[in-house]
Formats: sequence, structure tokens, C-alpha cells
Amino acid sequence: MNTPITSRTRWAIRSGVSFLVALAALGAMAVASFTFGAQASAAGGGSSASDTVDRLQAQGYTVQLNGIPTAPLSECVVTGIEGLRGATAFSTVYVDISCPSYN
Repeated sequence: MNTPITSRTRWAIRSGVSFLVALAALGAMAVASFTFGAQASAAGGGSSASDTVDRLQAQGYTVQLNGIPTAPLSECVVTGIEGLRGATAFSTVYVDISCPSYN
């Protein structure tokens, strides 16, 4: 039993597909926004490297420092973070630090 597809049915299908595509795009943008927001938040925006490391570890990440800690981490600043995009808990995140030199 073949029933013809009416123009109304085609319109409903197209509308549904368009809605799902828009919803998927919105979801992707939300995930990207969260990822970049988390990265910016983790970078600390002027907070110490110690605070950033503590925050990342509290979120379940393993933290590897890039740089030479020539001072206590509380006196060092974060210059970058790699590995957050697409990372899950228990992933290793690399934190670039810059510390003052007391020589």
C-alpha cells in the first residue's frame, strides 16, 4: 500500500530536519563555549600558577608543568594551558608557567 507523500508531509520532514541541524549546531557551539570558558577560567587571568594547578586537579585532571619553577608556584604565573580541548577527567593537562628569577 503506497501512499503518496503530500507537500505538507515534505514540509514537515524538511522542518524537522532543519530543526535537528540547528539544534546540533547550537549544541556544538555550547560545547565549544564551555571548553573555551573552562580554558580561560583555568588559565586564571592573573591568578597564581598554584591556584590554577589546584583548580585543575580539583576538576580531576593530572597536571604537568612546562617551565622551570625558580620560585614557589604561588609566585609564578600561567602563560598557557594545553590539553583541555577534548580532555576528560584523568587526562593530563600541560600548564605553561613563568616564574620570577631571584638570581
